[in-house]
Amino acid sequence: MKKCSLMQSSLLLLCFSVLSLGVARASPLPCTLNQAIDTPVIATTIITCGSLIFSNFDVPNATGGAPGFIDVLNGSNYDSVTGAVYLDFNPNLSGANEDTQFLFEVTGGLSQIDMSVGGSDATITERACANPIFITGGTAALCNNGASTDPDSPLLQTIAPLGQVTAFSGEGAQPIFSSPFGSTSPVYIFKDIESGSAPDSQLSEFTQSFEPSSVPEPLSMLLLGSGLLGLGLLRRRRSRTN
Repeated sequence: MKKCSLMQSSLLLLCFSVLSLGVARASPLPCTLNQAIDTPVIATTIITCGSLIFSNFDVPNATGGAPGFIDVLNGSNYDSVTGAVYLDFNPNLSGANEDTQFLFEVTGGLSQIDMSVGGSDATITERACANPIFITGGTAALCNNGASTDPDSPLLQTIAPLGQVTAFSGEGAQPIFSSPFGSTSPVYIFKDIESGSAPDSQLSEFTQSFEPSSVPEPLSMLLLGSGLLGLGLLRRRRSRTN
């Protein structure tokens, strides 16, 4: 009888654990912003998605008729189990040969980046760097060794990015992933966003994903809580039986 009771207890705890796992996987959580959705990001914009914080946005060097602003779109969220963040942006490229740059900072620790590009005849090249990225000087738009805060300093040298991806409109296998890299925080992101020469070239949405280096704990907490709840119910049931 005791062996049977132990088996029932184990089965009940397993059921609670499986149920908790399903609940945890089922609900992406919205990121929080300090401004309205569908409005341009600016230097003071802060987007918080679980353990990752996005800030210090800049949209410099717009050419070819690009408007020089990028909107953060509704639908930006993060996975409460894995911590993966999905940000949707609109660079507002509506014609051929438009180009703009997009920079921001990510704190909280990253291990990988990836990109999905919509639109028509558009390309985004993205790199993640360990040091602030300059938009002028000899290392403009490239990762540097962080030897100076002066973009024209001869001490600055170009170094390899932590990760880099290039994605195209209509590319079959999207998102495009960078190779995983060692965790660091903050990480500085640079994107070169451009439309092609075709008359119908345009880009009104791209999705940027980030893989945090530390996974949040809600799943573990749910499993622990469900186990404790199961034990409590079993104990209560036995008390009633006795």
